[in-house]
Order: sequence, then C-alpha cells, then structure tokens
Amino acid sequence: MAEMKSRSANSSMPPSDADSPCSTEDRGVTFRSIAFGLVLAVGLSLLANSVLYLVHGSLMAYSHMSMGNLILVMLSMVACSALAFLFGRPFVFSQTEWLTIFTLGFVSAWGPTYGMSGYLVGVIVSPHYFATPENRWSEFLHPYIPEFLFPNNKEGAMSWFYNGLPAGAPIPWESWVGPLFWWFSFIGAVTLACFCLSIIIHRQWSEYEKLVFPAMEPIVEMAGNVGSGRRILPEFMTGRMFWAGFSLVAFIYCWNIVGWFFPAFPKFRMTPGWYLPVGRDFPALWISFNTFAICFAYFASLEVLFSMWFFDVFFVLEAGILTRLGMPSFHAYRSDGPYTWQTTGAFVCLALFWVLISRRHLRDAFLKALRPDSNHIDDSRELLSYRGAFIGLSVSSLYTMTWLWQAGIHLGVILATIPTMFLVYLGIGKILADSGLVFLSSPTSARNLTQAAFGGAKALPASTHALFYPTAVALSHFKGTIFTFGMHANRLADFITYGRRRLFWAVCAAFLVGIVTSTVYVVWLGYTVGGYNFEPNWLVTKAGQRGFQGAVSDIISPKPMVSSEYLFFLIGAAAMAVMTFMRYRFTWWPFHPIGLALSGTALSHLTAFTIFLAWAIKYILLRFVGATFYRRSRPFFVGLLIGYIFSIALGLVVDVIWFMPQGHRVHTY
Repeated sequence: MAEMKSRSANSSMPPSDADSPCSTEDRGVTFRSIAFGLVLAVGLSLLANSVLYLVHGSLMAYSHMSMGNLILVMLSMVACSALAFLFGRPFVFSQTEWLTIFTLGFVSAWGPTYGMSGYLVGVIVSPHYFATPENRWSEFLHPYIPEFLFPNNKEGAMSWFYNGLPAGAPIPWESWVGPLFWWFSFIGAVTLACFCLSIIIHRQWSEYEKLVFPAMEPIVEMAGNVGSGRRILPEFMTGRMFWAGFSLVAFIYCWNIVGWFFPAFPKFRMTPGWYLPVGRDFPALWISFNTFAICFAYFASLEVLFSMWFFDVFFVLEAGILTRLGMPSFHAYRSDGPYTWQTTGAFVCLALFWVLISRRHLRDAFLKALRPDSNHIDDSRELLSYRGAFIGLSVSSLYTMTWLWQAGIHLGVILATIPTMFLVYLGIGKILADSGLVFLSSPTSARNLTQAAFGGAKALPASTHALFYPTAVALSHFKGTIFTFGMHANRLADFITYGRRRLFWAVCAAFLVGIVTSTVYVVWLGYTVGGYNFEPNWLVTKAGQRGFQGAVSDIISPKPMVSSEYLFFLIGAAAMAVMTFMRYRFTWWPFHPIGLALSGTALSHLTAFTIFLAWAIKYILLRFVGATFYRRSRPFFVGLLIGYIFSIALGLVVDVIWFMPQGHRVHTY
C-alpha cells in the first residue's frame, strides 16, 4: 500500500550485502555497541522492576514495545548527540550501532515484570508458602511437584521473602540457587528453540510475503537519523511536523502532571479510560485514547486497523446475544465461554494456513541445513545459518521435552504441547509482524489447546495438572515469549550492514542478562522490602496462588470439554477459512483475518477505540489529503512518540521525588 512504501532516505531498504566491509560511517555491529546494549539491558531490568514494585508507577515492560527500553535508548541518543556536538566523533554512533543497542534492550525486556521474572518468582515461591489446610495443596499438589524445582519454606525462607528478613539474617540464597538454575535452563531451552524458529521463518515473512513490521518503522527511522555531531539534538528531532507532535503530547501530559500536586486542577482524560455500556448482558465498550498505541498503529495498514475495530464491535454484539441466549460469552473486558473457543478456532486455522503457505521456504531451509553448499536458498544474511538454526531448534526442543518429562508431565501431553506452543507463538509473531500492535495478548495457549485435544482436564493425570501451570511461564506466555522479540530482532538485522552473526550471540547474551538480572533483583527486593510491599501488584503475590489453586481444582473436580465448545471452535475455524479465501481471492475484500483471530481478546478490546482513531486519522489523510501529505506527516507521529516517551520519563522522575511509593500509572494499556 502507498502508506507503507515510504521510508526515510537513510533506511529506505535493507542493505543488500550483509558481509561487505563497513565504511567509516558504519562499522557494523561493534563491540562498543554490544557493551552499550548490555549495560542498558541491566539498567532496564533494574528500572522496570523498581518502577512496578517500589514506585508503583507506569508499566515499563508490559507491551511488546518496552517503554523502559525506549526511555533508555532515547536518553542515550540525546546524550550522545550532545556529547558528539561538544567533543566530536568518539560519541557518534552509526545506524547499525543504534539498531544493535536497541535490539539488545528490546530482547532483554522479556526478562522484567510481565515478561518472565514476575511470573517465575511468583510461581516457584507459592506452592509451599501459600499451602493451608483449607486449600489442601499439601494433599493434592505437593506430592507431584519436584523438590529441585521449588524452594521449600524450611526455616521460613519463603515467609521471609514476603515479610522481609529478620534483623541481621542473611538472604537464604542456598534455597534459590538450585531451583533457579533448573528453571533458567528450561526457559533458556524454550527461548533458544523459539529464536531459532524465528530465524528459519524470517525470510518467508520479510522477503516473500513482504511484511513491513510496522512497529519497527519509527525505530529504524530514528536510528538512521541520530546525526553526526553537527547538532546538539538528534537529527530526527527537527522540523515543524516533529515539534508539533512532540509539543502536543508533551503539553497534555505535563499539564496532567501539574494536576498530581493539585487534585482540583482540571486534567485531560487519557488513560485509564471509562466503560460505555451497550446494554444489559452485552460487553461494555472501553473508551480511552492510548497515545502509545496510536503512535505505532499509524504505521500499520488501513485494512488491519479497520478489521481490528470491526471485529471488536462484532465481539460486543455476538457475545451479548449469546449471553442473552443462556451461553455466557464474556467476562469484564474479554471473551469467555463459547466465544473464546470461536476465536481460538479462527486463530488456529489462520496459524495453520500461514504454516501451509510457508512450506516451500521451510523445505528449502531444511535442505540448506542438510547441505550448506547447495543453492536451494541463501542464508548468509540471517543471524544464524540454517544448519545452526535447525540444530539449535532440535537440541533445545529435545532438552525441553526431557526436562518436562523429568518434572512429571505425561509424555503424550509433552509431545502435543511442544508443537502446539510453536504454532501459537508463530501465529502471534505473524500478527505482530503484519499489524504493528504494541498491546496484544494471545487468544489461546498451548496449555489450553493441548488440554482440549485430550478431551479436557478430566483426561489428564494429576502430575500433569500440578506442573502444567508453572511451566506455562515459558510454554504458554501471553506475549509469545522470545519468538515475537526474536522475530523483530531479525527484522532490524535486515538494516544492519555487517556483523549479523555477531548480533546473534549478543542477542543471546542480552536475553540471559535480562532474565537473570531481573529474577535475582526481584528475589533480593522481596527479602529487602518484603514481597507484600510490592502491592498493588498481582504478579508475585497473587498469580501463583490463583494458578496453583486452579491446578488443584482440576485435580479434585476436573471438567471435560463439552460438545458446544468443540462446535464453536469449528465455527471459528470455518469462518476463518472463508475469510482467508475471500481475502486472497478478491482484491475488494475489506477484512483482514487478523481481526477475527483476535476478536474478544483482552488487550484487543481495551485498545479497540484507539485503533479506530488511528484508522480514522489515516483514512482521512490518505483519502482526502493524499499519500504525499501522509508521508510528510510521518515525522509528526514520530514527534508524538518521542513526546510521549519524554512525558513518561518526566512523570517517573516526579513520582520518585514526590509521590513514591504511590506513583501514577500513566503508561498502561
């Protein structure tokens, strides 16, 4: 489409030769950029966890585009630009170096809070600490959870985590070292498998299907226009359009910050929004203006944006009608019951279709892995050779299955869960690559699909139920684990001139830094300030309780799948099959399958109004002003993004100085 064909002059197309020597202006993936990126990864881990658990402010690592990473990279760009202006070339970083720095922070953002560490710590602390005679965990749960995976509560080790250490007592690290080692190895194996799969599928999406990865558009644009030291500010911070966007957002949010000090001061209503009732038994519409979401949604196609909004309205109407007919189909702001299985069927059908159309590329990549000297396909521009990627995928998948089997999960369940996990993560990754949505939750998970395939919870043994929830931190993560991050890292690597293979190892290091630093820091915080002082927050204090109680309920009174759930699954799959056929058969077909595949999911419903605004603005510009003005307006939305990042950073500073520990959650979904 016209809106996706324009880029800045410095980032119009990916480099054509990955292995050619770099000029002095662009030295490729340098060691200083890797070191810089890893330092920012550590900083992001400390920042995101501190803001969530201590300041209780904005979410730094919730969305698929980490706000914490954007803040640190933006501040680094501004600082390096000023230093280059004052002291010269040593502080000038090339486009490749900035993309490397951003990529490492981007990948490490999977570690903090809602990425991994919050769920992981909450999972492994809960089984022994929250066990009571009333919940009967010691009877139905403890016999099936291995001691080497869960630290026990001997001598109050877990009690101290939630209540703080007694005076003079040391942190009982010995209770954590063993379990964390085995969980890190499991998560690392799943991560490596997903990263290798993202490398294998990358060319199919970026070159053959021409996906544009809208969320990366402003990142590439900024990285290519940081400057060479001729100005104090980066060169992308120039022009009337940029400063108009920056000033608009900065004014609104700074005005609201003033209101923090004076409660009666009038404020702009941004986020959170408010519910707009539709009718009895119908889901309410969520009305909010999410600046962050609109900054990235603007770079997506009109077809995707319209479909996202249209099928959210469709969800409201159908879920309400089903509820009126005696089939409750929504809970608060998301789908439930029959409608959830309808969306699941649509999503699975779409993901399978995407695998089907990739079969030729997957075959060529596999043949290249068997015979690296063959001409089936060229893998020199990938982060890892196809042989290395297939070996990494195979070895890590084998270790994951062995780990799960040793933990106590039934072998048949394992053999069904692993490929299902890859299918779900591939589907989420493709949606992100095509839509640019920064707030996105998976419509289903490997855990739910596997359980449904076996006939429901009643068909699974107790040992599997006991471990199915905790292992979901890696196998059924709502953000798609590292596959979605790795997929975008591969896209950014398309714009890197030299040293892509070096970037692969740097990304692996950034992942380890993110998850290890975040998890250890959360454990240290728990013993230092007390885990109960993390409130308001449910990751560490409530997620584990609810998850394990659900596992015990499945053991005591397991529910089978009912025929209506399978029926709605088939209805959703059939509807997706028809929609996919219409889209690829007729050019006039206005709906994108992504809309149906996400209909009724939590984050899609909460951001639907913002998506509608993004579609309306873009449609008006293209329809009545023209593509030329649309291209000229891109700096305005980059300005909106930078102004928003600046405002969140300023609000964070104000919270730390004046309002800690009762901060303001400005950046949220």
